[in-house]
Amino acid sequence: MKPTLTIIIMLFSFLVLQAQELLKPKMEMKIDSIGNADIKISMTMNANQWQMWSQTFGNNPALLKRNIEKEMPGFFLDDYKLEKNDMERSFNFTFKAYGVCEVNKKGTWIVSTEQKNPDLTQLTDHKYMMVSTDVANGMQETTIIEFPESAKNIKQTKDAFDKTQFEFDMKEIRSGINWFLWIGILLAVAGGGWAGLISFTNKQPKNIPPM
Repeated sequence: MKPTLTIIIMLFSFLVLQAQELLKPKMEMKIDSIGNADIKISMTMNANQWQMWSQTFGNNPALLKRNIEKEMPGFFLDDYKLEKNDMERSFNFTFKAYGVCEVNKKGTWIVSTEQKNPDLTQLTDHKYMMVSTDVANGMQETTIIEFPESAKNIKQTKDAFDKTQFEFDMKEIRSGINWFLWIGILLAVAGGGWAGLISFTNKQPKNIPPM
């Protein structure tokens, strides 16, 4: 799993052109005891940004859902919900992601950040915050990762490309992971879209559809 805000950067890059201040997207990932995660993407915008967002994704949740699926083709996603607050010019977009953790041959659970030397803060024994500021692209990204209580010995390590990742121990419930993952895939196939979606997204450039 790549718990970064690359998804948000891709989806809202057009807002940078309207920004008179840094965009401050936030992603909260709550991992459960079988390696799935509840994810919430949220952001508060200025008036110009909110108008642009409302004209595209805000009034077309299906487009937002489609772009999230395009940016995360390796995972089965469902349970989408979009909440908007016009007064505060903010939104919350939540969904479920299955199989966000990897388990290596030694039985160690792994969550990759896909970032080198990120600014990491430990909030609690099971919650970490990662902040990244990209002034050139007008972004200040915040990612919060919350591990389940059953996760033990959580530590920060590096992958083969020197990118930061989290490793931890947790009793693997294989039947639970296979059960939810395969039911999700079967439901998607039954709906006639999963294979077609993978084929389509692999052929498409990862950018914002034209307005």
